[in-house]
Amino acid sequence: MAHAAPVTPAATPRVIGAVRKGLPATQLTKMAQLLAVDRALLLQILGVSQRTIERKQALSERLSPAVSDRLSRIDRIYTLAIEVFGDSQKAAQWLKRPSRALANHLPLKLLDTDAGTQQVERELRQIQYGFVY
Repeated sequence: MAHAAPVTPAATPRVIGAVRKGLPATQLTKMAQLLAVDRALLLQILGVSQRTIERKQALSERLSPAVSDRLSRIDRIYTLAIEVFGDSQKAAQWLKRPSRALANHLPLKLLDTDAGTQQVERELRQIQYGFVY
């Protein structure tokens, strides 16, 4: 996780298990650094408070499965964006820039829901393959 290689079918059960168990709270900070975003923005997208994360980090606790799932979703989309743009910095920049195809929303901010994530993934696939489907 943060930033993982693309999940292969063989690795899927491992990823599912890690999300169900809860990812380490430190993964949130790593993802914020990879995306070069303020941690507060990432916390907002994940739907978790700063205080909760501070407590979990201080006690070396894991994130809840729900928060872990959202963080894993962000990582998956970031991985796809790197694949599409060929560069981690370009991928991070694209996620933080308003997109006309996404009603001028920041792609990153749409990753708080499954429906938003599907829209972002669809847009990335359209960029990748150069067509609308």
